[in-house]
Amino acid sequence: MSEPMTPSPSRALARRSFALAALAYLGVALWVLAAPLADPTRLLPANGSIDSAVRGLGRLDQQMVVSVIVRNAAVLTGEPWNFFGDGQCYPLPRSYTLGEHMFGEGVLAAVPWLVTGDPVLTYNLLVVLTFWLPGLAMYALSYHFTRSAPAAFLAGLIFLLVPPRIIDGGHPYLYADYFVPLALLFLHRLFARGGWGNALGVAFFLTLQSLETIYVLLATALVVGVYGSFGLVAYRHRLRGVVAPLIGAAVVSVSFAWFFLSPYLETAEMWGVLSGRETILMALSDYLPGHVYFPGLISLGLVGVALADRLRGPRRTDGEDPRVAYLTAGLVVVWASSNGFEIPGTSVRFPGLFPLLRDVVPGLGAVRGLFAVAVGIWVPIAFLAGYGVVAVLERRPRAVVVVAVAAVSLAVVAERFVAPVGTWSFGRPLALIGWDVDVSADDVALLRRVGHGAALHVPMAKVSNGVGRLAMARYLLLQSYDPRPSSACYNSFASPLNDQVHHLAVGLPSVASAEALGALGFGSVLSHEKDWYRAERVRFQKKLDRQPEGRRALTDLGGTDALRGFRLETRTEVFEAPDRLTIGLGSSSGKLAPGRADLALEFQNPTGATYRHAPPIRPTEVTVQWYRRGERVGPAQTQRVVLPIAIGPGGSLTVPVPVEVPVSPGRYEIEVSAGVPSRALVLGPIDVASPAGAKPSA
Repeated sequence: MSEPMTPSPSRALARRSFALAALAYLGVALWVLAAPLADPTRLLPANGSIDSAVRGLGRLDQQMVVSVIVRNAAVLTGEPWNFFGDGQCYPLPRSYTLGEHMFGEGVLAAVPWLVTGDPVLTYNLLVVLTFWLPGLAMYALSYHFTRSAPAAFLAGLIFLLVPPRIIDGGHPYLYADYFVPLALLFLHRLFARGGWGNALGVAFFLTLQSLETIYVLLATALVVGVYGSFGLVAYRHRLRGVVAPLIGAAVVSVSFAWFFLSPYLETAEMWGVLSGRETILMALSDYLPGHVYFPGLISLGLVGVALADRLRGPRRTDGEDPRVAYLTAGLVVVWASSNGFEIPGTSVRFPGLFPLLRDVVPGLGAVRGLFAVAVGIWVPIAFLAGYGVVAVLERRPRAVVVVAVAAVSLAVVAERFVAPVGTWSFGRPLALIGWDVDVSADDVALLRRVGHGAALHVPMAKVSNGVGRLAMARYLLLQSYDPRPSSACYNSFASPLNDQVHHLAVGLPSVASAEALGALGFGSVLSHEKDWYRAERVRFQKKLDRQPEGRRALTDLGGTDALRGFRLETRTEVFEAPDRLTIGLGSSSGKLAPGRADLALEFQNPTGATYRHAPPIRPTEVTVQWYRRGERVGPAQTQRVVLPIAIGPGGSLTVPVPVEVPVSPGRYEIEVSAGVPSRALVLGPIDVASPAGAKPSA
């Protein structure tokens, strides 16, 4: 029988134990991050045991991550009303929905940014917090149930030193389960004691979790959902006093989660993005030794002791022993993160959880790395390990307890950072290195001197130029030294406005392009001198030299070895009425083949003012009706198309409209209604040829 628990220590002793644990956790976090913290304004954390190709891509990701987190922190401390406003991929509204929003990390980085004003130092301090906070949260949860400081300390240490958290210094949001233990603690208190205060605690910590990525939210939902289900059964005799605050906490938590996540569904619906990517799941073998999601020998050993001890009998706190609930939660996470498994000895395959839910849960099909919900296994593992410590050290002399805790703590650390052991357990040693961001102080000074309005970074790549788009990560890191909206766009999905902004950027320094960009809110241009193709660079310089005196679109504000800054000058009036534009057919639409093709609509601005798309920028329904000899051919076709976002005086922009071309060869006309339904234009002629004689579509 294992019913008796260790007697509760005094509050003073409990507070002292927690303070000592907090200091120890902070020391461990600083030790883990010692390499980048050796020069925290220049070095960022990275894992050095991966191959150079993966390392290079990871560093590009990390540069973008730094910029997004710093942008969130800067806006939160300067203009909090714009927290959901413009950032990268400007001028796309709510561009954060193209990838990870990192709101939670922005909140944690707010004070470091306010104090330091340095993006790299801010990021490094944030990463320290992402290690320290999980340890503190798990200590609180474990201590509440075990009433044992040694057990709580080791549970917190294991939760702090989650292997993926250690090696992936570039994606802290993927392991942002900092507040899950505290949400579980208050949920237990709510079941056991009732009260709106405990319900408020549940809602508060789940709301903090809702600021995080969908991967962590899914993991949180699984763990909290499983534990909550067990709690409803365990405390069924007193649910009458719990139902109202429990529902209140659920409503608040779900409402905030929906508030932060629903814009992703709106973006997917409005722009037709956030889809078409393969879902990546884990194999069950990824939880075995030699893989980074292996729980570790020490952790598994303590979990095994905890479960064996549970077979001897319960250890109740507030009438509950939650070990079975946490074990079940861990198994559900393993099931959810995997692609399923085959029942041994049969040909029956049991599918993973998320493939079953992919077509049921809105937006789940857009989530690529569903394997990342595996981070959820560490809450059950660390929590159960605490019970294992209790079972081993219960009623031992204090000296034995101290020596044992020190020995096990060192073993946990050694398993992660001693090369032979770490390689056997996790496939690699987990030590971090620091890599130099190599941002010039002269470039930063120029960036801040040029600072005005949104920043246009050139050369700018089209969506189709994947290699060119990689440079955007470096531009974003530079921009983080002066957080402002930026044309640079490095994200999970490309901006639907990218190619139109590219068209305007290529047109610089013409008056038409400059006026259009200025109307959109761009105020400065940053030329990355070493990223141009030589011919493009020469062409751009010749255009600059030909600017007429007194009417320069770009004012040169100086440069460095790598960067040149310009102030964007605009002078014309702006209008938003699309009926002042003229529409014609682009040259590539003169001859098309039957089937699916892009019809090139050329929008021209014949006025002396600048056209700007009325806010908010969003796709417009364009209706195309085919005619032949005055007779309709087929039904009208409607597509949602991004019309020109801006056209300067005398400028033009061609927009591709997907259409189904009639199958019969011959000469056709089309009637187009684009943005102004009352103004339907008849355009043509369009020659539909046999497939062999057709020109490629635009």
